[in-house]
This record gives sequence, C-alpha cells and structure tokens, in this order.
Amino acid sequence: MRKAKVIAGMASILIGLILVSIPIYHEWQTGKEIDQLTQAVNLISNDASAAEVDEEFEYAKDVIWLEIPDIELNQMILPETTEETLNLGLTQIKPNQVPGEGNFTVAGHRGFRGDRFFRNLPDVPIGAMVNLIVEDKTFTYEIISSEIIQPTQTDILLDKEGKKEITLITCTLDGKQRIALKGILVSESIL
Repeated sequence: MRKAKVIAGMASILIGLILVSIPIYHEWQTGKEIDQLTQAVNLISNDASAAEVDEEFEYAKDVIWLEIPDIELNQMILPETTEETLNLGLTQIKPNQVPGEGNFTVAGHRGFRGDRFFRNLPDVPIGAMVNLIVEDKTFTYEIISSEIIQPTQTDILLDKEGKKEITLITCTLDGKQRIALKGILVSESIL
C-alpha cells in the first residue's frame, strides 16, 4: 500500500513538472523566433542584401515600430496577421495599411509573462501619446477611448471618411472579450 502511494506521488510530481514545462518551453521557443526576426529587421535596417535575410522573415522588410511611452512599449508591428505572426509580436489587422491614413489597426496577444506584446495595453490612459514609426517618419496619435468589446464588434476596425485613427486591440485576461483603444492622429514628423 505504501509503495503504491509513493509511486502515485512520484507520478503526480512528474506530470506536474511536465505541465509546468510546456508553457516555459513555448515561451523559450517564441523568444528564439523573436530574436531571429529582430536580427532580420536589423539586417534590413542596415541595408543588408536580400541574400543575408532568411526567406522565412521576408516580411520583416515592412515592419513598423509602435511606441507607447506610458507603458514603456517599443515593439515592431508585422504587416500581416496570421497565427504565426501573432505569436511573434504585434500585427496589422488590415492588409496594406498606411500610417496617417484611415484607421490603422493593430492586434497583439497579452503574452504569458513580462511586458511583451500587449500585456499592459489596458494600462494606457486616455490622453496618452502613441507613435508609429515608419522609416524616417513618426505619426503621433492621442488615445481618446478605451473600451471592452465583443470579438464580433469588428466595426471598430473600419475606416471613417476624413478620420485618421489608430485602433489597438488585445484580449481580456479570460480571452472572451477584447480591449480596444482608439486614438486620433495629432502630428506627423520627419526624423
């Protein structure tokens, strides 16, 4: 009887260690992919030849940077939303968006730990400034609203005639709803 309890206890510990290690491994693997993507972006930024950039990260040529000083966020926005790119970072929801035109939409996961992705997006206050940096231009938006919406409320992503906006979206902690921040363009500057 005692031997069976010891075996059951050891099996429980082993199963627990395996379950704990799965998200740690996933986080480690994602970190490696992010490092590779960052290297590709840096190569492109330094005018590296196309041969030096891994084909897997070809889309790194169209990266835009997002800065939100209030939450100390400075991350790249990848040009396409797919399961793969969402696991690597922030992504453009609509294809072929141009900062300073229409409603520039960005999605990002909350992340498991730390401050990666949009983990701290709900902490951005109304009135905060958000910068989109494209090559030598900075587009500055002021956050005017923050709300919890249903995943089906996609009208928040639509362009409104004559409006230059940004919409930042992430999931609530339980993943059932979305947190959406809306900002309006207040300035454009050349670096």
